[in-house]
Amino acid sequence: MQRARHRLLKYLPPVLGLLVLGGVLVGLHGALKRLSFADVLAALTNTPRLQVYHALGLLGVSFCFMLIYDVPGIIFAKQRGDFPPLAWRRIGLASFCAYALSHVVGAPALSAAAIRLRLYAQWGVPPSGIGRIMTISGTSFMAGVFVLLGAVLLLHPWDLPLFGHAVAPWVLRSVGIMLWGLIIVYISLAHGTKPLTILGMNIPRPGFIVAGAQVLLSCLDIGTACGILYVVLPTVHGLKYAHVLAFYMAGFAGGLLSGLPGGVGVFDSLLLLGMAGYMDPAAAVGAILLFRVLYYLTPAGLAGVIFAAHEVFITAGKKRAARPK
Repeated sequence: MQRARHRLLKYLPPVLGLLVLGGVLVGLHGALKRLSFADVLAALTNTPRLQVYHALGLLGVSFCFMLIYDVPGIIFAKQRGDFPPLAWRRIGLASFCAYALSHVVGAPALSAAAIRLRLYAQWGVPPSGIGRIMTISGTSFMAGVFVLLGAVLLLHPWDLPLFGHAVAPWVLRSVGIMLWGLIIVYISLAHGTKPLTILGMNIPRPGFIVAGAQVLLSCLDIGTACGILYVVLPTVHGLKYAHVLAFYMAGFAGGLLSGLPGGVGVFDSLLLLGMAGYMDPAAAVGAILLFRVLYYLTPAGLAGVIFAAHEVFITAGKKRAARPK
């Protein structure tokens, strides 16, 4: 029994790596299949050059957030004291690949967890440490969604597609207050050194700094992503960043609930519904298409190449180490 378990643990990492790589290829193929080069080129040529430069600048900022997304989780994992030293390039590699590829692979929570498990296990991070990184990194994004969606519901409830004109503003504002309340409760419970006991289970507290870093990093990341969409949209009278953020958060929430890679279809439809009162649908479609290429496919394509190269490098290194001297 012990030998069988040892063999399973021995072959699990490479098998997991192959499964992740296969999922990446399938996800990228599915995303690219919905796009044509002519459509992308038309969207790019119809967007003023200055707006494209602004979008590329914001994309660079977004890349920086992707590279440090796992840092709060690393800080939490190091609190146990059995965490091995990790170079910044490794943290950036795992963080960027997990974040960027999970958007195109689908089921972001599972795909990002698989990528983190594969990479951090290679570098000697114990299972407890990997679990802490997954927990913090996996919940960070939802923390940002709760804060920004709550802000939209409180300040601009009438801008929400489908619900803004069909549900009473006080109802939407109540939901926004609830979302903010959940974040406040989470940060309050995160503070302290003694584990939190829930249903007989002892749950370690990440601490105020880690919880605050989660919320801040996620809000900045999502806000920057929405900024990329905002700058590639046609300039129209009355359309402000706050309006686009409302459409964006509604689309993102719907896309998350759908479980589709990048919320494709649901995300786009809700954005179009929100923008229908400001611009021609064809212009909005071109901007959304360009946004998808910039924010989803560009990082995912780069991360896919990096992850594949890393797997090849690791495999080649193991073969060299196994050769008789």
